[in-house]
Amino acid sequence: MADYQFTLPIYGIVKPTKHNKNCALTFNWAQAANSWTYNSAKKKFKKAMFEQVSAFDEIEGKISIHYEYYAKRNGTDLDNFVSVARKFFQDALSEYGLIDDDNCRVIVRNSESYAGIDRHNPRVEAFISLLT
Repeated sequence: MADYQFTLPIYGIVKPTKHNKNCALTFNWAQAANSWTYNSAKKKFKKAMFEQVSAFDEIEGKISIHYEYYAKRNGTDLDNFVSVARKFFQDALSEYGLIDDDNCRVIVRNSESYAGIDRHNPRVEAFISLLT
């Protein structure tokens, strides 16, 4: 059982383009984004996470984070959706002071799984467990 749970947005962070009106925060998007666009999305993601992250006191010690991806439709790529959300989330945890750093001395394990379809609320859920 996780000690902390967060809902990570994957839609509404990336600015829509002329060709893609419903752009998602994915690895494919991150590869194509210029640095200004990438940094802008990271700031927007971090702002979206503020209320959830600031609800907790600083976590001491080592942690494990498990990510569950709820897809909008069948046939999407698990790691494509989780990878950038994971990176932005772990940076936000560190920048907001919930964890000391997002390096491997603090976050010693990451895992991810496919959790099914949620057409109305596609997202990534993050579950942090304290390790002894």
